[in-house]
This record gives sequence, structure tokens and C-alpha cells, in this order.
Amino acid sequence: MNETVYQKSAAGAAEIQARQMRLHPRLRSLLVLIDGKHNVGKLLETVAALGVNEEHIAELARLGLIEAIGAGVAASTVAPVAAAPAEAPAPEAEAAPTAPATSEGVEQIRALYAFFNDAVRDNLGLRGFMLQLQVEKAESLEDYREIRDTFLASVRKSKGEEVARQFEKRIATLLPG
Repeated sequence: MNETVYQKSAAGAAEIQARQMRLHPRLRSLLVLIDGKHNVGKLLETVAALGVNEEHIAELARLGLIEAIGAGVAASTVAPVAAAPAEAPAPEAEAAPTAPATSEGVEQIRALYAFFNDAVRDNLGLRGFMLQLQVEKAESLEDYREIRDTFLASVRKSKGEEVARQFEKRIATLLPG
């Protein structure tokens, strides 16, 4: 399976746009990266930090979102793209992330996810790919505090101190402390 090359099916391309299935973030991230150019081995290498494996590829195929087109066609890099949040519970094959006990905590986590997902994608682009993976894996406020520090340092480096201060103020409203 590691040499197999997959592409998005028509249903997969539609899912990227419509987000109707509310895929688990791991599955969605993988679906976004599947481009018909990179074999499974290369894709899994790229998304190893997300905890994605061959079972996730099989799940996307089972859902009809991807289709095999060949084997042995591998490019040197994968173009990373940001993933979107899942609102529904994770599929049974996925372990559900630990969520805060209160609905206020859940809403805070969702707001932080949305903020960092958009901010990293819009301001750091491809340079923020590893940070985007951290956002996908984040399950607690402490995880987001670590992301905050890394994000602000990256913004300072690429956009300047003034932009970083603006983000710092916005983050302080979402993540006190």
C-alpha cells in the first residue's frame, strides 16, 4: 500500500468544499493533502506528527473520498494545506480528544482552534505548516498556550512587532493567563 498513489474522488473534492461529513481533523488533513502525485508512504511521512496511518487512508477510501490511481509515482514534497475543524464526534476508529468538562471550556477550545487555524494559514502560509499540525493535535488550554508562544514568535519574525502585538491582544481575550 505504501507505493499506491491516491487522488480525491469527485465526492472527496466536494467534501473539501462543502464540509458536509464533518470529518475528524486527522482525516480531513489527510484528504486535503492527497493530490494524485504522492504515494501513501510519502503522505504518511509528511503527516506523521498527526498520528495518521494506513488505516486512515483505508477509511477515506471506504468513504469513497479517494481512489487509487497507480503506484510508484512520488514527488519530492507535499504542498501542505490547513485543515478545518470538525464539529461532530470523531469516527469510531478515532479516539475522541479530551475535552474540557464545561460547555464554556468546549467553546473556548473551539474558538482557539478557529482563531489559530485561520491566523496561521493566513499569516504564515507554508512556513506555518508544523504549527498548523500542532493546532490539529491541541486538546487542552495548555496546548494552546504553547502554540500561542510559538505563533507570536513566528509572526514577530515574519510580520513585525506591531502585527505580533495586535495578535497578542486578540489571543489574550481568547486565552487569558
